[in-house]
Amino acid sequence: SDKVWTYNRSNVVMPDDGAPFRYSFSALKDRHNAVEVNWIDPNNGWETATELVEDTQAIARYGRNVTKMDAFGCTSRGQAHRAGLWLIKTELLETQTVDFSVGAEGLRHVPGDVIEICDDDYAGIRTGGRVLAVNSQTRTLTLDREITLPSSGTTLISLVDGQGSPVSVEVQSVTDGVKVKVSRVPDGVAEYSVWGLKLPTLRQRLFRCVSIRENDDGTYAITAVQHVPEKEAIVDNGAHFDGDQSGTVNGVTPPAVQHLTAEVTADSGEYQVLARWDTPKVVKGVSFLLRLTVAADDGRERLVSTARTTETTYRFTQLALGNYRLTVRAVNAWGQQGDPASVSFRIAAPAA
Repeated sequence: SDKVWTYNRSNVVMPDDGAPFRYSFSALKDRHNAVEVNWIDPNNGWETATELVEDTQAIARYGRNVTKMDAFGCTSRGQAHRAGLWLIKTELLETQTVDFSVGAEGLRHVPGDVIEICDDDYAGIRTGGRVLAVNSQTRTLTLDREITLPSSGTTLISLVDGQGSPVSVEVQSVTDGVKVKVSRVPDGVAEYSVWGLKLPTLRQRLFRCVSIRENDDGTYAITAVQHVPEKEAIVDNGAHFDGDQSGTVNGVTPPAVQHLTAEVTADSGEYQVLARWDTPKVVKGVSFLLRLTVAADDGRERLVSTARTTETTYRFTQLALGNYRLTVRAVNAWGQQGDPASVSFRIAAPAA
């Protein structure tokens, strides 16, 4: 959605502390970077399947933070993936909330609308104010405060036209700090209307209104959350799937397991290994085949143990010293096996 109005220090209620815009941020624990999305798989007897969606960069930076969600009425893996990605990107990108108050004249939007905040204190420079005079012939605006243009890049100024809609035009030059020559003057720009700057080095700060409350003194309190317009493109274009894999006789081939790890521990002189893994998609009746081998003296691999489990963890006990390889693959109720995933580890004698 396009923004419907610009708010700056000149068209909001100024509190006693001189800070009209009050910001808060979401807690780190509320910013999930992995989500298990439950959806209905028509290729698996209309049973519930689970799509695992992750943001690997966020996991590497903050650690794994998983949540679950039900995609009600979803019968497409791609739709389930986008639902999970939408949740992740919303929590990771839109972390800020702003609260401020306006008079009745300044109430120019309804809940759900996108608004722009030009806060001088937050930006560290003058980014908004009022237009004192308009000269359409010379395409010059006189502003209520001085501005400074960067040495390079394109600077835009947001104005309000005669229809009450925000319009952005290019700033071509500034004289005496307040006389701004623009590429064109939109029809209906009036004196004392609001303006806001969009600098090449300063990201436009957009918010989506979530509530409007009437105060006792006749003003209106507004709460808005951060809005990232690129989020939709990230969600729709950020996921790619292989071709349709439902061409098998008995349903869908299980996917390969992910994040396979092997943790070696010693207990009373006995070595144990705890294997853990994740599965990006759960189908009915899926289980996991495990195969543990050790490197022999002749360079070959010798089979140590095999196992089958429906869990995503398994413990091997009474292991000898050596170089091991663990292979795990998913298998469905019809015996169809997914691609194997392997991890190597070493059990060595403790240092003397």
